[in-house]
Amino acid sequence: MGDGAKTVEISADRTRLDLSYCYDFIASFYWSGGRTRGEFDRSVELSFPVGAYCDGKQVGFARVVSDQIAIAYVADVFVDPDFRRRGIAAKLIDALHDHPDLQRVKRWMLATHDMQPLYRQHGYDDLDDKIMMRLDEYAQKRTPLR
Repeated sequence: MGDGAKTVEISADRTRLDLSYCYDFIASFYWSGGRTRGEFDRSVELSFPVGAYCDGKQVGFARVVSDQIAIAYVADVFVDPDFRRRGIAAKLIDALHDHPDLQRVKRWMLATHDMQPLYRQHGYDDLDDKIMMRLDEYAQKRTPLR
């Protein structure tokens, strides 16, 4: 396909998100919970989303729901099947962890049925067969929010 050599850009710019593409992708999976498009849009509005782009086309998405202090919950991580196995999911997770508004968050949580190896590489530990947690011991020592 030749796309392997193309640069993938990760961005937290909400205006670049193709919400229709994201919703259509997410709605087809078991973990979407039967959300409506309006519910999906609201969930993105109330979270910290990031997108992955190749040649201007969105090819991945992830978001975090957080109070910006105590906890962050990683949700809706996906990469277009044509762009998988290129480290894009890992870059999305890194972008969430590096988000400037989430630097004081100590406890990161997520649920997954099949992507534990990816999350373990990012410091997550299994709490049971699908719930994972990452503790950032340095988070509370970083500069407090306003």
